[in-house]
Amino acid sequence: MNKKNGKKADSLLPVFIIADYIFSGVITYIVCATGGTPNILANLIVIPIVVTALFTPIWHSVFFATLCGLAMGPLTTAITGGNMGDLMWLIRLAVYLVLAIVISWISGIMKQREQFYENMATRDALTGLSNMASLERSGRTTGHAMTILMMSFIDSSDMRGLFGNEFYQSIVLKISSELQDILSSYPNARLYKEHDLNYAITVTHRSEEGSLESLLASLSNLNDVTISVNQVPVYVRYRIGFTIIQENESLSDGIRNANIALRYSFLKDQQISRYTDAMRDYYKGTVSIASEFSTAISKGLVQASYQTIHDAKTKEARSVEIFAKWIREDGSKMTAEEFVPILEKTTCLHELTLFITKEALRYARLPINQNRLFHINFAASELNEKSVQEFVRAVEDSGIGAENVMVEIAGRLPEDPYLIRENLLFLHKHNIRIAIDYFNSGFSSYVMLADVPIDEIKLSRSITSHIDNERGYALIKSIVAFCKEMKILTVAEGVENEKQATLCEQAGIDYLQGYYFSVPRLLSDVDEMAVFQAKAQASADRQNLSSDEKALPNISVVNKMPKDVNADDEAKEDPKQE
Repeated sequence: MNKKNGKKADSLLPVFIIADYIFSGVITYIVCATGGTPNILANLIVIPIVVTALFTPIWHSVFFATLCGLAMGPLTTAITGGNMGDLMWLIRLAVYLVLAIVISWISGIMKQREQFYENMATRDALTGLSNMASLERSGRTTGHAMTILMMSFIDSSDMRGLFGNEFYQSIVLKISSELQDILSSYPNARLYKEHDLNYAITVTHRSEEGSLESLLASLSNLNDVTISVNQVPVYVRYRIGFTIIQENESLSDGIRNANIALRYSFLKDQQISRYTDAMRDYYKGTVSIASEFSTAISKGLVQASYQTIHDAKTKEARSVEIFAKWIREDGSKMTAEEFVPILEKTTCLHELTLFITKEALRYARLPINQNRLFHINFAASELNEKSVQEFVRAVEDSGIGAENVMVEIAGRLPEDPYLIRENLLFLHKHNIRIAIDYFNSGFSSYVMLADVPIDEIKLSRSITSHIDNERGYALIKSIVAFCKEMKILTVAEGVENEKQATLCEQAGIDYLQGYYFSVPRLLSDVDEMAVFQAKAQASADRQNLSSDEKALPNISVVNKMPKDVNADDEAKEDPKQE
């Protein structure tokens, strides 16, 4: 029984009790009018006794049963002129009392059990906070606008993996307590717990109470800070998506829109995002991704892109990363970061892995790429025996030396450490190198890094972008120091300017990748250049030109190529900064 139904039942209880007393009075009158308690109609008094015992406290059930016993005993005898010496009414009274006590006791147990399951359904077991089911069932106060905020703390899964589940629960309790303390100053706000470190906050707007801006400012005290949990410092930061719904809008629509805004804040790396219709239209478009993907590959709309990776000291191009881009029929472009998470929930992801592998190996066979190292993106969820074996077979059949191929694991790794280790060992056994994104693959545990064969660690743009501040630089230095100890090379993604490149080199990072060196380009651009080079070479051969006269454009270092309009478009539209 939910709260709304419970309140309605409580309001009707006095009316119900009055009706019960009237009903028992009617039965007493009928018994008296038909000859007294020996009449079988006297047994009808059991009905109001049972009903009262089911819905009222035990003390009232006993009181009511006693009244009914007296009514069916002394009262009826006095009215009908019966013999008061007959003590059968005492036995009848005892039966009524036992019946009332037993039924009230059973009813109490049933109510407690109902309350227990109600709490399980509407309360978070760890914190005791109301959960999302409670929010969805609560309805809303009419006559006022309401703000719905969805809050998610970043890297919560990494916290669980790094600290262990028991300490992670302490972190959840600490953050939940901090949020409750903050919201205690806002009587128009209410906190709900979702899963892990995800929360919802509703704010009912009334002119006499605190503003939304004030609440958001108070919540910022928990963003990008270090909190103490059991005397251990823990760094926390969050993202918020929110929307404001009017009194005529549904709560479920508000929750959905706030979740869309939260997802957008992660996508754009913003602390707070307010829902707009443009966000809704964007996410409606993602629904069709899985159904359109196979057709898009067959039509050539999904294409492979590449970006060079450079030596931190010499700045020379050392390797190339291959990743996917989807140019949809309406002309919009989607990066792998946008559509791969959706494909991971379907069988289409394996199709993408095969496509990227095939394109990368085709590109690697070009004469201009001889002896160059290739990073091939490999979805972490595809890290299984079948996919790994297919990949190794494709590399061996391509004729390219396996030592020139590096698998770059992207996305969240499977939770089974044995599965991870065995498949990575299989790749290493076949001389294929392995690179892993330090944070985005869930590899923040140094223990795990020491237990699997890793050749390179890639520091994502979210880390590299903070290298110009003291804490960010210290974090990168600590990661580099550990990697050097483990003989693991490091690559900094998202290097956008000379200052970042210099700081990365000073921090000891081995290789750099980003817009400072080259923008992502489609492999189709390389195919066109390769055709041009082949024709130029053939023409030169026909004219028997000397080797000094046959200098041709070289695309082995991408930033040496003349930037055309397409390249500028890539730089503006492609959010991948690696």
